[in-house]
Amino acid sequence: MEMFHIKKLLIKLFNNDFTVKSRRREIVYQRAVYYKLCMDYTSNSLSVIGESVGINHATVIHGLKIFKNLEFWKEDEYLDIYKEAKRRIATRRVTQKSYQRKTYKQKYSDLLMRHINLKQNYAEIKTTLEKIS
Repeated sequence: MEMFHIKKLLIKLFNNDFTVKSRRREIVYQRAVYYKLCMDYTSNSLSVIGESVGINHATVIHGLKIFKNLEFWKEDEYLDIYKEAKRRIATRRVTQKSYQRKTYKQKYSDLLMRHINLKQNYAEIKTTLEKIS
């Protein structure tokens, strides 16, 4: 899963853009959830994760420490969104894996149908251009 998809999902779930430069508590907590999901589902470094929201790697480390404390601080709103995001990411991964499980014969058939459709589209465009000329 890419960080872009995680960011997009969390912006939708929080109904807020947490990538803005702000020290407000709710923004900091939202970014902490983002850092944790990126660590769980990507192989990117702390620097790359931080750069995706305009933060350095040390701030990402601090955000991960904040995430660990969310349960202790009874910040259930953020933890619930974290769990919901994990559920959606897992669902997305299952869907992606089911496509990967197709046999070569199925993949070949899909590609063949796509090729036929493209040839038909090309022929239609070619005739349209000939009529115009």
